[in-house]
Amino acid sequence: MKKWKATVLLVIVLVLTAVFTFLAFASFEVGVKDFNGFLGAIQTDYDLSGGRAYTLTLAKDNEEDVKDVGEVINTLNDRLLQLGYNDFRIVANKNVDKDVTDYDLRIEIRAGTDIYGNEDTSSLTSDINVAAAYGNIIVYGGTSANPTEEILTAGDPIANAEYAGATSDGDSTYYQVAITFSDYGYKELMKLINDNSEYYVQINLGETVLLSGSSALSANYFNGKTLSITSPSETSAKQFALQIRTGGLAYKYEVSSSGKIVSVLGKDAAKKCVIAVAEIALVLAVAMFLINKGYGLVNLCTSVVAMDGILFFLMAVPGIKMSIGGFIAVVLTWLLIAVGYVFVSLRIKEEIARGKTVKSAVKAAYNRALAPILGGSLIIIAAALLVMAFSTGAVYNFAVVLAIGTVVAAVSTLAIARMFDALILALIDNKEKFLGVKRGENAENEIAEEK
Repeated sequence: MKKWKATVLLVIVLVLTAVFTFLAFASFEVGVKDFNGFLGAIQTDYDLSGGRAYTLTLAKDNEEDVKDVGEVINTLNDRLLQLGYNDFRIVANKNVDKDVTDYDLRIEIRAGTDIYGNEDTSSLTSDINVAAAYGNIIVYGGTSANPTEEILTAGDPIANAEYAGATSDGDSTYYQVAITFSDYGYKELMKLINDNSEYYVQINLGETVLLSGSSALSANYFNGKTLSITSPSETSAKQFALQIRTGGLAYKYEVSSSGKIVSVLGKDAAKKCVIAVAEIALVLAVAMFLINKGYGLVNLCTSVVAMDGILFFLMAVPGIKMSIGGFIAVVLTWLLIAVGYVFVSLRIKEEIARGKTVKSAVKAAYNRALAPILGGSLIIIAAALLVMAFSTGAVYNFAVVLAIGTVVAAVSTLAIARMFDALILALIDNKEKFLGVKRGENAENEIAEEK
């Protein structure tokens, strides 16, 4: 490649990289959100940015001793996941009162954000109370509004309940829940409805009324075995569906808020992690300069592009929330880039030592590096996907970021670094000195043949 072409292309690439890197840290507005650079657009987990804590204490009128607190934790964990939360932790703490043998449960969780990027706790507390609700599903029926006679007691009356999305009626929007009755429940309910001119049904969770029996039902309200119910908000519809579907806990807990919690790493933990990763990247870049002389410039440029690539994916891929595990995965990504770069640079030096020209050595080195780097990357990605399939929370975030980082590392090592090789080496007259290598005895003959 001619020098002027290499110069133009290198300048364009470096300018674009510099602009994106600047945007990553500069403060600017995107829509209605004021971000501190692209970093501000990346969502963080409670272990980095803090969150809210709730304590569940067994109520004094709880009738049954807790036999397995682990089962209670698993139930709460499953319900919070169904409500759309992924970033939380539930732990059991032994009550300090010697006369109390039960455990208190502590939920550490991060609320969602509003359109301005601020913490939105409007539905968090109610979601926690819904997940920890007590009691069994009870169906009441009768010929007058708000019936009190318990019906459908000979079996499980409800097979499922799902949030069915939003529907509009003029200027109003309603959120639907589809309640699917079991064969037993549907047959018995249809018999009661058909035997009476008006029939009312009320569904309770323990003493809490979930579905008020203030309107009479008819068979026309059913689509097969499914009854559609509307709710005024998406949050209440999802909560209603969860409670109808799962019922309540077997033990009665009182929920209290413990207030806001900060990250285990202290204030501005996310910023500290970013600084730590930047320092690691800088140390690796300096090490590459010391090992590979001027050729370390290729690694530096590649690392900056890789960093921008990771930031882009963390913003673009939905559902990613950075946690401490995610930043550990980013550090591993940098190590993968460094290992790949060292592997390629050693191959280049070996090829040149055997007498090849720099151009031939670079081509041969990348050809030799292709299979091992791709193979190793695929193994890591497969392992990350496996972890993602069987994990949640910080471990899930770690696996997601590691998978993304591995892809970025492979592309950076095999494509981006090779691009910088071609552009930078085209500008260097004494390429061997720039690489810090010595040519083999047969170099002159090969150079003459190549020319």
